Amino acid sequence: MAKGSGRGMGLSENCVMFSVVVLNVLCGLLGALLFALSIWMRVENEVREWVYELGMYQYWNGLYILMAASLIIIFLSFCGCCGALVSNVCLLGTSAILTVVAIILELAGGIYIVVNGTERSSLTPWLESRFTRLLTDSIHNDKANSILRIIHENVGCCGSISYQDYDRSGMPVPDYCRDKITGNVYQDGCVNRFSIFVEKRAGWIAGIAIFIGFLQLILAGFTFCHWRNIRNEDDSTKRRTKYDGIPTHVQ
Repeated sequence: MAKGSGRGMGLSENCVMFSVVVLNVLCGLLGALLFALSIWMRVENEVREWVYELGMYQYWNGLYILMAASLIIIFLSFCGCCGALVSNVCLLGTSAILTVVAIILELAGGIYIVVNGTERSSLTPWLESRFTRLLTDSIHNDKANSILRIIHENVGCCGSISYQDYDRSGMPVPDYCRDKITGNVYQDGCVNRFSIFVEKRAGWIAGIAIFIGFLQLILAGFTFCHWRNIRNEDDSTKRRTKYDGIPTHVQ
């Protein structure tokens, strides 16, 4: 049963309740930001086109996990604020338990993106193999050649590891491997440049997810303290009611 917040709580109890409300609001806003960034990264035309062409679908798996986590965060923030303001032990208990689930999802999604969407991660050898195959297929496959052209021109790279990949394959360095202004061949390979390009997007969202998880660990602690204070006050009230009903004199 919901209880009003004005039950004679002491200063420390009010501070705990205020902390729970503030942290829930902050986590809710960050959760909304995380959801918006996840949606933006999923539908962004530039990256989406390359994910389709390269078959790099593992890049999106972490985003799906973070989308689910962010929706849970927003829901929990609402429940946590309501539970704290009306001192409802059921809402607070449910919020504390589900917060742990949200933390696990946030860490899982953030770590997955870091492992599969940053430079010198598992993305690097996968890209190296993929670009090497595209380079070989570009001789007789117009689609592979078109993909290489798009990436070389937009990212500013040449070959898988470097422009020397073309020399080792006995192929001339294509024009789209050259800077349009200076005419010089791009010195960086596409694996390195593309990894950095993706990391700029993945790093931000992974950092936000991990930061929210850290905040929610603090929030879970304050929520538990507030829940315990309410339970202790309820038990104290029940004991006083019980003893107040006992006759104190004999007629």
